[in-house]
Amino acid sequence: MFTPLGQTKSITQQIEFELTKAIRTGKYLPGNKLPTENELCQIFNVSRTSVREAVKKMNAKGIVDVKRGSGVYVSEISIKNASENLNMFFELSSDEDVILQTINTRLILEPALAAQAAKFRTESQLIFLKDNMIAMYNCDLMNKKKETELDNDFHRALLSIAHNKVLELLLSPIFNLMPKFKTIVYAKPTDGNLQTHKKIMLDHHENILKAIIEQDEQKATDAMRTHIIETQTNYSKSIQKK
Repeated sequence: MFTPLGQTKSITQQIEFELTKAIRTGKYLPGNKLPTENELCQIFNVSRTSVREAVKKMNAKGIVDVKRGSGVYVSEISIKNASENLNMFFELSSDEDVILQTINTRLILEPALAAQAAKFRTESQLIFLKDNMIAMYNCDLMNKKKETELDNDFHRALLSIAHNKVLELLLSPIFNLMPKFKTIVYAKPTDGNLQTHKKIMLDHHENILKAIIEQDEQKATDAMRTHIIETQTNYSKSIQKK
């Protein structure tokens, strides 16, 4: 079942690795109970402390659930759990490269998402997008928190049209990163002023919305790509000016 422990990692790391590998290869399925603490100590020929530390780390990562008085069970992996882990990663990250890479990820995914929105949107979804545009136009220029929420709502609406849980898993944490991005970019605009930046953003959203209304998949793709490239450019400028 398990590989003998070696010397390249700490004992705790090796136990965690072996248990995680057993779960990933299907030896223990979601909901299955792992061997008891005593059994693991015997299997790996290690102390209780090493086993407990390994299990604690796996529990923190959401790989296992520790049920007091019952034992350790393989977690029921869900889209929600995976998304929460990604959210935590992005929230704790201050790496400028990570933010730039997330923008690059949006450049890969969101043009195709806009095309899907153009193809499958409903009238009620169009009403929401139009109301969102009005709210963005009316949003106070200095209220970046509200503007970011409205911006997120626009992109999340396109995401919801696709009805794709994997895309939701990938993009929702990225959208949650947008407030951090906005703070960096708009704290000190690199050119023009806040009003100019807002107009550019609104123009991009208008072009995307127009293509979606017309159900023109190619125009929606192109408009979204142009929008994300503008975002990419603004962020690159902002970190160069630091």
